[in-house]
Amino acid sequence: MLKRIRFLALYGLSWILFFQLFRIIFFIYHFKKSLDLGGALLVQSALHGLRMDISFSGYILMIPTLLIAASSIKWKWYQNFLHWYSAIVAFFMVLLTIFDLELFRAWGFRIDATSLIYLKTPKEAFASMGAAPVFPLLVLLILLLVLVIKILFTIQKRTIPYFSGSSPVFTALLFIFLAAVLVIPIRGGFQLAPMNESAVYFSNKSFANYAAVNVPWNYSRSLLNEGFDKHNPFNYFPEDKAKATVTSLYHHGIEHEQLIDTTNAPVNLIIIIWESFTAKIVEKLNGVPGITPQFDALTKEGILFTNMYASGNRSDKGMVAILSGYPAQPTTSIIKIPNKTVSLPSLPREFRDFGYNTSFYYGGETEFANMKTYFLQQGFNTIVDKNAFNGADMNSKWGAHDHVVLNKFLTDLDQKKQPFFTTLFTLSSHEPFEVPVKTVIPGNDQEHLFLNAHHYSDASIGEFIKNAKTKPWWKNTLIVILADHGHPLPEKPASKPNEFHIPMLWLGGVLKKKNITIDSLCSQTDLAATLLNQLNLPSKTFNWSNDIFMTNRTSFAYFAFMNGFGWMRPNGFIVRDNIGGNITEKSGNLKPEEVDYGKSYLQASFGDYLKR
Repeated sequence: MLKRIRFLALYGLSWILFFQLFRIIFFIYHFKKSLDLGGALLVQSALHGLRMDISFSGYILMIPTLLIAASSIKWKWYQNFLHWYSAIVAFFMVLLTIFDLELFRAWGFRIDATSLIYLKTPKEAFASMGAAPVFPLLVLLILLLVLVIKILFTIQKRTIPYFSGSSPVFTALLFIFLAAVLVIPIRGGFQLAPMNESAVYFSNKSFANYAAVNVPWNYSRSLLNEGFDKHNPFNYFPEDKAKATVTSLYHHGIEHEQLIDTTNAPVNLIIIIWESFTAKIVEKLNGVPGITPQFDALTKEGILFTNMYASGNRSDKGMVAILSGYPAQPTTSIIKIPNKTVSLPSLPREFRDFGYNTSFYYGGETEFANMKTYFLQQGFNTIVDKNAFNGADMNSKWGAHDHVVLNKFLTDLDQKKQPFFTTLFTLSSHEPFEVPVKTVIPGNDQEHLFLNAHHYSDASIGEFIKNAKTKPWWKNTLIVILADHGHPLPEKPASKPNEFHIPMLWLGGVLKKKNITIDSLCSQTDLAATLLNQLNLPSKTFNWSNDIFMTNRTSFAYFAFMNGFGWMRPNGFIVRDNIGGNITEKSGNLKPEEVDYGKSYLQASFGDYLKR
């Protein structure tokens, strides 16, 4: 039995070492980029990538582990199978590695399923590799393949023939159990988020992050999750017509109402993204009374936006909508595909390029939903997550409680070089709605737990603002508080627009006006252009962002959920099911052509997503 376990251990370890060897070859092939990176970052890249190497080695090891369960009496068949299995797997692993070497030089990202597009156009594929050193790469492929197969066959030859007879039942149970245990390294450990690119991204140097990625893992993820289909399933009109319809909604002028005092520019900017902060719990927005008393009180000191809507229904979509001004997709999320998000504009990158110190704070796992990859791409110099907090400050699922994160945030702000652009994402108001204080909103059902968690987050944010007012940086700072998305709770009033309706509040010493409301219909995606224009910074790259204070602005809001969308105008809304093509909700006196505006926006925005 021990000989079988030893074989599997050696087999799995071999693949881990092969992947590290492939990474070293990648460093050598891109020698200039490696040299610019420096030895310390190269080592860190290899160490961070080890986790993904182990994950994919676990996938490779799964079939041999399951099949060895049937080798209690006879095992020659197992050795014969392993020869074929190892040769086939080695061929594809080495082939991907070799192709990736040159494609990374041409594309700037690791090979993924988009490469399969070129199977339809082989002439273009060969043309794109015209400058590649084909012969040296072919020699390297053969040498690597021979080396990998030789080592694997040697391990099999020196271990499998020496298996001994064992109990069929015990052998089967043991190795089925070991196969189940492989799920742990496959998903990257016991953490909440399964293995994704964020698990190995660690630097603001793109090449260091790319080098950490395991190529076969990346290719398999891309093939299984995103694929390479460029067909737009939401194709209702000729492409030019849909694009023209959407373009007509945006007016990129220069005249706008100025509500921020930039006399002492540059202005510090803090964005607090409040988990699941729905308008349905804000009394000032006709929500449930008594849930957010601190927020309601603070509206008298700032600017309350009463008619804002989330772009999507999940945090990963909300992050991109807020920070990149980019609309949500109904059937996927762009944040999961680094090769696409790298092309997006973003607030942290804009502010960083203008000399701002940028940072992101979150008490949980930034690897969740691949957010960390996006944050590093988009220009955050510093990322603070659950690793910066003590275990005693964590709830059972997500991470550090809101008041703990906000306290550290406040302390760190005193040490930050100004001007700063910093974002904080809360988490205590996410289910399971655990809070470290005495219950204020009684009840054990989900709705009352939800309300009680928001009451706690409200108190934590209120305390942060109270203390922030005492800081010297307050007078030259703008604080924006808004939600990542809305929430179905409380269940009444139940409608899609109510589910996506979110509050936004501006506070800080730079406000020219206070205790006012902005009732213009707007979206999360509009924040980017609005902020940049208020601070006299360029905003033209944010094509999907509609400045809330722009003169002659066309007011609208679009939101997407799984296979559906909502289209809102000041005089009404429609909610459409994309599968059946039915209008499931509507209100007001919208003209029939407004449905076409919504469909055009869906078609154009998803088409833009596909082309990135």
